[in-house]
Amino acid sequence: MELRSERYFRPAVAAAEARHRALIAALLPEAEVEHIGATAVAGALTKGDLDLMVVVEPEDFASAAGALRSRYSVNQPENWTDDFASFAVAARDGAAEVPVGVQLVAAGSEWQALFLRWRKLLTVDPAVRHRYNELKRAHADAPADAYVDAKAAFIEAELAARSL
Repeated sequence: MELRSERYFRPAVAAAEARHRALIAALLPEAEVEHIGATAVAGALTKGDLDLMVVVEPEDFASAAGALRSRYSVNQPENWTDDFASFAVAARDGAAEVPVGVQLVAAGSEWQALFLRWRKLLTVDPAVRHRYNELKRAHADAPADAYVDAKAAFIEAELAARSL
């Protein structure tokens, strides 16, 4: 995995964010959309993907998942719960579009809190951001599963050590 500063990807990510915010607003006009992930954090290393969190009321979650499924590919269905679902759009060869992940969460859920707390921690604590960048560098050539597991453990430990 090739990593660069989020600054390198900022123009392409901003264009993709605008397109996907408009698409999501057309599908789910009542939803709140938040840019999360490394491309949302100045100074973070990233592979250049855009992660969006889509927040809907709990009673609208199932229908929102259906609406997103009409436009996005299901991603990691083994991780889906009653208040979390993920979707993706892969980058196309030769296209300007960056890979996009859409994380659907129910308002007030632990998932919503987790994504917002993690983005805030990376934004306000340069030491955590540095350690996270180092973890990414250390796993750049590792199998995807090893990276995902290490990243999850790191995030869990950092969030557990703080109250944001």
